[in-house]
Amino acid sequence: MNHAFPCGTLALDFLGTLRARRNPVPAEKLGTPGLLDDWFVESGMFDAAPHADEADLAAALELRESLYALVEERLGGRAALAAAAEATEAGARAGSAAPAALTAPVGSAVSAASAGAGEPAALAAAVAVLNRHAAAPPVVVQLDVAGVAGVARAAGAGGVGVGASGAGGEDGAGGAGALGSAVTRRSGTAARGLAAVAREAVEILGGPDAALLRECGRPECTQVYLDRSRGHRREWCAMRTCGNRVKVSAYRSRHRTAPTSTPTPHA
Repeated sequence: MNHAFPCGTLALDFLGTLRARRNPVPAEKLGTPGLLDDWFVESGMFDAAPHADEADLAAALELRESLYALVEERLGGRAALAAAAEATEAGARAGSAAPAALTAPVGSAVSAASAGAGEPAALAAAVAVLNRHAAAPPVVVQLDVAGVAGVARAAGAGGVGVGASGAGGEDGAGGAGALGSAVTRRSGTAARGLAAVAREAVEILGGPDAALLRECGRPECTQVYLDRSRGHRREWCAMRTCGNRVKVSAYRSRHRTAPTSTPTPHA
């Protein structure tokens, strides 16, 4: 896998595609449209790659950085707002600028009032980008049932589509036997995938979960997660990675052998 999903929340995992943001050279995990395709598939959002192109990649980066600015603002920081403004300006030069007015918010979307008078223009632009993506058509979700095509043909020919066990029988093509093999199929364009990310972000930032936003306690990591732990004591984006690294480092520091001093010879 090319991507990691430590948060259990796709919108916040999406933020993690730019790792170690405070490093001189952060690690970019969405460097190509192909890597964006990989994220969609590895996250489980799509069954197959949506074949993203360069425009889709630019839109994804614009959404990611706008979302990060809003999350940072919610956490009390404003360091990301300048980056969001720069990303929005770059999008404008590329012809993908956010509209001047907010699009109609979806669900409990972050409202324009949250970026009202006195707030930085970059914050208002980030809200506009998030709402614009959230208003796009969603991922296509369909039920795929083995044998359903045969049932449809039988119904079209005047049949009732039941098996030897009668209506609703488990052996019938339309009964429990057929539904037992049902699976969910997810498909769509990269734009629809980004819409799903934006909608989830809207629900987080505009709802009670916003109070659970935390940044990973490992200094080198800038991953943000929702702290749903008992007592809200979670410290790391993932214990198996950042948590273990911090604990191992602390252990080594405590047990580091002190330099041995040379004994003073007796007279």
